[in-house]
Amino acid sequence: MNTGAWFARRRNRAVWSDPVRRFRTLQSFAETEEDGGKDLAAAARRISDPDLRLHIERHARDEIRHASLFRNRAAAVRDEAGAALSSSADGGKAYDLSRGRRGELDAHGFYSAGLADEMGEVAYVCMLHVAELCAAELFTMHYDLTAHDPGTRAVFEEILKDEKYHVSYTGKFLDKWRGEGREREVREGLEAARGSRFIGAWQRLGARSAASFSRAVMRIFYWTLLVPFGLGARRLKLRAGWQPPAEPAGDDPFDSQY
Repeated sequence: MNTGAWFARRRNRAVWSDPVRRFRTLQSFAETEEDGGKDLAAAARRISDPDLRLHIERHARDEIRHASLFRNRAAAVRDEAGAALSSSADGGKAYDLSRGRRGELDAHGFYSAGLADEMGEVAYVCMLHVAELCAAELFTMHYDLTAHDPGTRAVFEEILKDEKYHVSYTGKFLDKWRGEGREREVREGLEAARGSRFIGAWQRLGARSAASFSRAVMRIFYWTLLVPFGLGARRLKLRAGWQPPAEPAGDDPFDSQY
């Protein structure tokens, strides 16, 4: 497990251990999944490939169904918690699937109906593929963290079946386009999508983490990368500048005939 995944699991374990935060988190998942479904449905109307359009329409219906699953589970958690929920004005922060950027990003922090026109179908499906891979990883983490809560875990188990299909159909279209001689277009689309997610994740990490943690990350970055790089560059600069001529090895220059 990489460091980012370890921190994510540690942070989100607390979300599922508290009934109030669990309720609010399930509601947040429901809202963002519904947003994603609406955006995908709008994007499907802009897709010219009829086969791809059918898959994206099904994808949109899946996201809407996920929203319903999350809402139903949130209602059950509310009923189970009872007084704890009604007496708590603030149960801490919910896990926000949109990473607090409502209005800019939606369900998986990626979709936008207009992107299908702006990017073209290949780049758009590249984006969907990368987003669904990340979504599958995210929901797998939450599935693992809810072993103590069978009802919530069953929701993630059901959703993960759909995520597997989403990864599969987008991957098959990318393979199809590679076979049609559009390998470079696919490669560039995947690189752009992965780069966008990495940059967004790094920015959100700074915004969502405590100041002390952010400072710790920057110190690690400073001492493990910038300082060694700077020292190396300084040595290169010194070697590249003017150097005094080296004295000849061997005879003493004062013994010369000159």
